[in-house]
Amino acid sequence: MKNIKFLFENKIHGAFQIAITRKLHACFGAVMALAFVLVSPMASSTSFTVYTTISPMTGLWWNQNESGWGVGLTQQYGVIFATLYTYDFEGRPTWYVASNCAVAADGCTGDLYAVTGGSALTIPWNSANKIVTTVGTINFAFTDTNTGTMKYTINGVSGSKMITRQVFATEPVQTGHFPFDFKGIRLNSMAFNPLLGIICQATLSFTNVSAVTVSPALFFDVIVDGDITGQVSFLTFGLAPGATATATTQPVVSNGSYLACGTFTLQFNSSASQVR
Repeated sequence: MKNIKFLFENKIHGAFQIAITRKLHACFGAVMALAFVLVSPMASSTSFTVYTTISPMTGLWWNQNESGWGVGLTQQYGVIFATLYTYDFEGRPTWYVASNCAVAADGCTGDLYAVTGGSALTIPWNSANKIVTTVGTINFAFTDTNTGTMKYTINGVSGSKMITRQVFATEPVQTGHFPFDFKGIRLNSMAFNPLLGIICQATLSFTNVSAVTVSPALFFDVIVDGDITGQVSFLTFGLAPGATATATTQPVVSNGSYLACGTFTLQFNSSASQVR
């Protein structure tokens, strides 16, 4: 998911800031976060759903405490293709594949295969040597788009591993335009207008393009003079599939002051945002 910067400039002569205390701002943020957890119809420890209108689980996964093995997941809507690279009982590298791990709810389940034979890339391919053997099953259950549990049975032996998405590079901040998608939510546009002529008010429009009812909490960082000085949140509860909603809020900087509609940047924060 690419980060989005939205730059809005509108000089307001005579505009001034209305100060509020840091404690009041922190209290407001805490209350809104609590409300999101309590009101969201899908909020629970098992509420995560793997979206099939997009392909969010694609990536390289591992257990960071067991470096040396991992699993590559390629999702195409309702199917995940899993490639598990690990070792056999004698410590020799070996591969397993689940070519049809069917997505349901928070994960997927499918048969696990071992493939032997074939030919090296440096010689002509000989498909007659290839042997595909069913060795068991595999199941993935995710708690979010970056963490989950892999359960498996291989040749009659069952096991379970905690896995996380492997991050080996940081996505650069890029400037872009609406619309853009985030976990089944399409962000359509953002509009600004002065509230009472003195406070900048931002209105975000977004659509649920997934197949389930969700409650998005979408966050943008407030950037002034190149520094992140605050955060803007847009919360909506129980957004039905295909429905479009708007949410309005006022940018606030770290000293507790509301911003006038002068020059600042709102940058989408994907790590802080969530869709339940």
